[in-house]
Amino acid sequence: MIDVCFFADEVSKIDFEEAVKLGVEAGATTVEVRGGIWGKHVTEIDDNDVKRVQDVLRAYNVRVASIGSPFGKCAIDNPQEWEQHLRHFDRMVELAHAYETQIIRGFTFWNPHRRIKGAARPDINDYMGRIVEKLAPVVPIAESANVTLAFENESACLAGTCEETRAVINALGNSPALTSCWDVNNGLHCGENPLPEGYAHIKGLVRHVHIKPNREKNLNPIGETTLHYEQVLETLVEDGFTGAASIEHWGTPEQMLEGVRQLRAVVDAM
Repeated sequence: MIDVCFFADEVSKIDFEEAVKLGVEAGATTVEVRGGIWGKHVTEIDDNDVKRVQDVLRAYNVRVASIGSPFGKCAIDNPQEWEQHLRHFDRMVELAHAYETQIIRGFTFWNPHRRIKGAARPDINDYMGRIVEKLAPVVPIAESANVTLAFENESACLAGTCEETRAVINALGNSPALTSCWDVNNGLHCGENPLPEGYAHIKGLVRHVHIKPNREKNLNPIGETTLHYEQVLETLVEDGFTGAASIEHWGTPEQMLEGVRQLRAVVDAM
């Protein structure tokens, strides 16, 4: 069955325990750790913070589904920034082990056109050589650590669609340590129909799912399509998916919790 998850920092940016408490009351069984760790980001927490988070997880019987890492959200041509992200990845591996999850969310470098209104998406093949050059050394680290770098398709990054995500994974040799964090709405925003076209590219690779609302701040339908999340989640389950679906970017803390409640109802009805 699919676990109901949410980004804790979008319920509270300063009190991780309060966020977890409210999320559980709304129906969540897992949490995605990114920020809001008593005012700190996941890249900033020390070992005392890690222990404090573990205590909260035990108190509310909640698991960490994914480390909401920013790894790879950087310029592809900035060596200093990339070195910092490599250090971040090493720390994310430590956190994944501490929180007993395999999933580290990551990205495929900034889309250089992201701030140009109406700009066409860049051809990812023009950047693929540099993407592989940068990311290839990370693959054996993930493999040996028994974690997966789950690429989120994101319009602000070079891989914004499922097709582009698959192209990156293919170029990196299809390692089992490279998977998909499928953001259904992000792919749609890039012009890719999520199901069946988008999903066909990442079938068998999805380890985590992000769920954003439509304009009415509801789960269904997905964006301006006629698709419902029941169709997406049922398709994943039929193909063996056993991970979590995570509520993200619903707006206010109460809207986030409403998203959790809506997702809980969908999962319970499946």
